[in-house]
Amino acid sequence: MDRTTTAPARRVDTQRFRHVMGQFLTGVTVVTARGEDGPHGTTVNSFTSLSLEPPLILICLRDGSRTAAVVSAAGAFTVNILGRGQAELGARFATSGRRSGAAAFADVPHRTGATGAPILAGTLGHLDCAVTGTVPAGDHTIFIAEVLDLDAVAEPAESHPLAFHRGRFLTVR
Repeated sequence: MDRTTTAPARRVDTQRFRHVMGQFLTGVTVVTARGEDGPHGTTVNSFTSLSLEPPLILICLRDGSRTAAVVSAAGAFTVNILGRGQAELGARFATSGRRSGAAAFADVPHRTGATGAPILAGTLGHLDCAVTGTVPAGDHTIFIAEVLDLDAVAEPAESHPLAFHRGRFLTVR
């Protein structure tokens, strides 16, 4: 007979949780999508590859956010991987109350990808994706997507990713 017991769940303090998670170094991306009123984007560090066959990735977006609503409606998005010198871009799309729609991209060089989502100029790479499923998880939704198109910088030795650690951006060499 298995006598393993589970300790009662304790309520974890949100600020303490955020502090501990801040110890984990993450990459920085801007997820973009095309909505009825134009392009939308948000800074995301909850991004990972999921499968090689088929090529799948996942991102996590906060429930109730504009970008989550646009991605849900469009069924597609692009993950733009930020590099050295793009901390301002990462901060811009992370700011609450930021401009939305075409105004948010007015002075951001970009082109339109196969899914209609903006592909930001000068990034280390991008993945243009179609949503294949969603999973509700706490106050976020996990978007699982198949990669339809992708590209990366021509000179990987010259690419230095932008990272996020302890509440600030830094470059990894």
